[in-house]
Amino acid sequence: MNVQLENLPNCITTLRVELPADKVTKVWDAVTQDYARYARLPGYRPGKAPRAIVEAKFKKEIKEQAEQQLVTDSCREAIKEHKLKVLSVSGVNDVEYAADKALSFTATLITAPVFDLPEYKGLAVTLPPAEVTDEDLNRSIDRLREQAADFVDVSRAVQMDDFAVIDYTGTLDGQPLLEAVPNAAKPLAGNNDFWVKMTPESFLPGFCEGFAGASVGDAREFDVEVPADFPVEELKGRKLHYAVTIKGVKERVLPPLDDAFAAKFVPGENLETLQKLVRAELERERVQEIEGEKRNQIMTQLIGKVECELPEDFVRGETRRVLNEIVRENQSRGVSEEVIQQNSGNLIASAGESARERLKGTFILARIAEQEGITVTKEDFDQRLALVAQRYQMTAEKLLKELEKGGALDRFQEEILSGK
Repeated sequence: MNVQLENLPNCITTLRVELPADKVTKVWDAVTQDYARYARLPGYRPGKAPRAIVEAKFKKEIKEQAEQQLVTDSCREAIKEHKLKVLSVSGVNDVEYAADKALSFTATLITAPVFDLPEYKGLAVTLPPAEVTDEDLNRSIDRLREQAADFVDVSRAVQMDDFAVIDYTGTLDGQPLLEAVPNAAKPLAGNNDFWVKMTPESFLPGFCEGFAGASVGDAREFDVEVPADFPVEELKGRKLHYAVTIKGVKERVLPPLDDAFAAKFVPGENLETLQKLVRAELERERVQEIEGEKRNQIMTQLIGKVECELPEDFVRGETRRVLNEIVRENQSRGVSEEVIQQNSGNLIASAGESARERLKGTFILARIAEQEGITVTKEDFDQRLALVAQRYQMTAEKLLKELEKGGALDRFQEEILSGK
């Protein structure tokens, strides 16, 4: 077998492979014999038809199967011989037979990027404090109190830190907001019986100050300047006019910090037990936070030390995955489809940058795994499969079939390896 190898940009390698006639004939004959053994042809018992007739009848199928076997086996042999780290075979072209049945073809491979592995041991990181303080505990307990709070009507003017119930409408240059800017988020345009906590940051900066001091039944009109970093381009820095009617003023009343309060969250237990449980949960979260911060800082250092080309096909695929994550995150925060479409250019650019960093990090970790002899064991695979299957409320067997069907099994294994 003769192999000519050419390395191209973007982690692409081409193999021009020439197979001698005797090797091609050997595989061709073996495939033909298989067909002859099981072929059913009129006038002949299975396995008894002459080879020439079998070959004439199934010439196309024999040719396809022989080619596939020859290409697969010779590519595998060439990859091993040249010690290539192949991510995928993107295509096989220029398949040609010579008069003597010698076969040649060109295989295009996507290979792992080549780079010098930086020093990855003994890296310094700066970590947040591990101790959970009494102040941390009190903040968490206060959040629980806020969850259990009552809201009572008060007969006075609305003040900052109150909760106001309002009707409101927004306009831009005298036009209803959604007519002036159709892709503005609907809540900006107006609402009825809307609850808002009276803080400077609520809704839009300056909105709550516009009607602070008003009483139930009062109406207020005022302008609010949209921040320069607002996600809707047409509204950045513009002045919106709001008409607000006060329908209710409510004060949040926190429950007393006692055993009765504790029993709402831990039935039958007292305040001391609740505090111990909350502290234990905070300590668990702090450990996870520190481990996550370690990983982030280490990966940032390693990625910054490596410069290499990345396979563009993989970059595009990873960019799509990151973009989907960004879109889902924005949707969960209540960002409208219109706003997402409006900022699609920035989102794609951000996703592309993140995708390149992710891919580079994955390749670095794969090299470290190779250096350290870290592999994915059957136990690792089965544990991760069971965990993910439970998350999606399906059996491990069904998840495995879905991964195989979607061609995602290799990526699943890569994620396990990167985690280790």
